[in-house]
Amino acid sequence: MKKYLLNGLAALTMGFAMTSCMQEFNVEVQEQQVSLDNAQQTLGFYIPENQDWVMTSTATATFNIQGLSDEATVYVFSNNPQSDGYGSVLASGQTTGTTTTLSEFSIPAHLESVFVGVKESNGNMIYKYVDVENGQINANYNYSTTANARTRSITVNGDTYSAFTFPSSSDLTAAFPTSVPTNADEVADLETLYKGQTYGGTTMWDLYAIYANKIVEGYNLKVTRTGVVELGGNYQNAGWNGSANVAYPYNVYVNVNGDVTIRRVGATHFNLYILKGNVTLESNYGEQAGSISVAAGATLNDQRNSIAANQGIKIFNRGTINATNTEKYDIGNFCTVYNEGKFNFSGAMTYSPGDANTSYFINMGDNAEITAPSMTMNSSCHFYNSGKVTVSGETKVTQQKIYWINNGHYTTGSMTFSAKNTTFYNYCQLLVKGNAHMYDGEFNLMNGSYTETNTADFDNFIVNMNGNAGFNVKDGSDWAAQGDGTFQGFKATGTNNYVRLGGTTTVAGHLKSLETTGNITLAYNNIVDLGAGNSGVQPTYQFNEGTTKVNFSQLNPTYNSTNCGASWTSNPPVVTPVTENQTWTYAFEDNKTRCDFDLNDVVIQVRESETNSSKLIVTLVAAGCEYDNYVWLGNTQLSWNNKAEVHEAFGATHGVMVNTSRGVDMNAVETTIDKPSGFDFQTADFKICPFKVNSDPTVSTNAVNDYITVVTSSNSEGLGKVPLGIAIPAKWKWPKERVVVNNAYSGFTAWGKQSDLTLKAGQSGWYQTPNSGTVYGE
Repeated sequence: MKKYLLNGLAALTMGFAMTSCMQEFNVEVQEQQVSLDNAQQTLGFYIPENQDWVMTSTATATFNIQGLSDEATVYVFSNNPQSDGYGSVLASGQTTGTTTTLSEFSIPAHLESVFVGVKESNGNMIYKYVDVENGQINANYNYSTTANARTRSITVNGDTYSAFTFPSSSDLTAAFPTSVPTNADEVADLETLYKGQTYGGTTMWDLYAIYANKIVEGYNLKVTRTGVVELGGNYQNAGWNGSANVAYPYNVYVNVNGDVTIRRVGATHFNLYILKGNVTLESNYGEQAGSISVAAGATLNDQRNSIAANQGIKIFNRGTINATNTEKYDIGNFCTVYNEGKFNFSGAMTYSPGDANTSYFINMGDNAEITAPSMTMNSSCHFYNSGKVTVSGETKVTQQKIYWINNGHYTTGSMTFSAKNTTFYNYCQLLVKGNAHMYDGEFNLMNGSYTETNTADFDNFIVNMNGNAGFNVKDGSDWAAQGDGTFQGFKATGTNNYVRLGGTTTVAGHLKSLETTGNITLAYNNIVDLGAGNSGVQPTYQFNEGTTKVNFSQLNPTYNSTNCGASWTSNPPVVTPVTENQTWTYAFEDNKTRCDFDLNDVVIQVRESETNSSKLIVTLVAAGCEYDNYVWLGNTQLSWNNKAEVHEAFGATHGVMVNTSRGVDMNAVETTIDKPSGFDFQTADFKICPFKVNSDPTVSTNAVNDYITVVTSSNSEGLGKVPLGIAIPAKWKWPKERVVVNNAYSGFTAWGKQSDLTLKAGQSGWYQTPNSGTVYGE
């Protein structure tokens, strides 16, 4: 039957030729002119003589690969494989040493840059976006490079921070006395320690009069009874002890089984040591120039809203401190808070004032615990934790020159780093229950650490990962645009770093808004690329050498409140990206002189088989024709499920349009054929031949037209060629029935009427951007 049909069509063709020979020669020219007039009238522009309707050029790709010992596969893609979920392969091959060349392959002419890929032996693919310059694509890979580690200069796990000061062991010994000194004087009157008294014509505090000969630096008082104690005295009166304007600090030791309330009267300059008892500092207690120490088992209830005015005050705690003011508790002005016990804030934990007045909050040791509704660091007030911190609201760092160091377990409702700092460090475990705002700076995840946040947004920010570190976004992140050449994303040193991006990762339409470098195991659930389809901002995200993409659902961290860091799934499966060979679409009109140029009468899509390079996979996707139509490749008639006529191949009734928004919708049908020797997609001899409905295709008089072919070469002399058949290097979305192609694709007109072929190349990507509502299957 196949031979019979071939002979029949040969006879038919011969009949057409004989008929033409018997007519005047200009009949063919006249037919061409009628066809051209119809095309130009329908399309609305003049078709130049040299318009060949070709959308490709030729390219060569060279891959220079350093530091990769295993054999790999290299690819050149026509699309963005990362955002599309698959790679459309223009060319591929196995590596041949450090330099591999893919020569002379077709490439869409409009592409100024392309995605390339190196697939490692484990299936992992590293993509890059590379310029196309004069038909040359040069891709450089270096697997031997690693990211630069941040250097540091307090010592934490062997790292030294020059700007951070911890109390020394001698400081701590002095801060936590174990007993009341034997020379301490008892406070006799628990309601008042001072009374007006005249000395040398001046009214003085009773304390001076009683202890005039004892007031020297280090003088000791003790409180051993419950009740109210008033403390005061400024010690800056001329003539006392032979010295003018001298401030003599003294020491107060509280050692009580019960409650003590301390009121400040006048300026204070003393050190308060709470060895035992439940001590309250009233809200009007105010300034205290000196130190406060709370021993293990003791409690301090501090009703004040600030210690920032007490320049240089130091607070040491091994018991419990309750900052009971519900508005805030302000720390700053050269203060140091050192906590080995429990520190509970009823109001906001805040820092002020001034960049120059450096202060420290140190939460030190396994038993140290802080609870607060929020923490705001808006001065040069440094923070260190090696215990437990629970902030129900926001943790915020808003100024430069601040160290924030977590070497313990830190949980917060939300977190904001927006201080243009590079001095934020996590050595252990940071959990953000809400959103993490990461703006203008760097966050250092040290060896063995783990950071988890529900959501996150990043703007001009780097996460440095120093080995065995993990960063887990559970439910979505946003990555803002950066300046060209500005790195944003994850930069790893060492090995076994993990990044897990859950929810939707939204990446701005700008170059490299999200990037990785170094040894990172990466899993993401879904990425929305706001720059997809715009070659001017690609790549919006790039995962570089050393990054291994693994299955999202199978990369999971486990952790607890005791150990640092997290344990990650061992050897999660690598995501081997989906690739398929480049698909070409061949679209036809089946009437030479009365066509509507919706280019959907017959539409086939063709690619080389991924499993057998000697085969072609031909898919029939549309038949917007009322005539019977047959498809040919050279002298070979194609069929699908042994049906050659396109309606029959779909299983549709003759004369009914298929997959054009009119008629019926049917599943595409596929067949595999031998690839002819020397086959080239751009010059392939695909063609159709239309016949009357339900007619015998072996009878020449049933033919409506002779072959309608794909225009594949220029015509520099004579009439312009009519695009009755065009070859499009893509999976093309064809126009709906009776939608003229340049109404469906606005760029078609500029490309089709361009007579300068050097300019036409830049307009040949018209087929990528259909107008809404005009194409089938959108």
